[in-house]
Amino acid sequence: MLKDAGFDEVIAEDRTEQFIQVLQKEMDAVEKEKDNFISDFSEEDYNNMVSGWKSKLVRSSMGEQRWGLFIAKKKD
Repeated sequence: MLKDAGFDEVIAEDRTEQFIQVLQKEMDAVEKEKDNFISDFSEEDYNNMVSGWKSKLVRSSMGEQRWGLFIAKKKD
């Protein structure tokens, strides 16, 4: 797709494992501070956020959701 858009030097890296690690780290941090989070926001916000992270972790682990890094250059 990037080449079709006129880019000739294209590097694509699968960063899904990094995505999973970041999600897990963020979720662990928020779960440790659950009471503080709920006092600043709401329990509904907390549940929605954690539920979303868990869903992303499942999809990523199953290969249904990927995270990529794309670097592309166009000739002048």
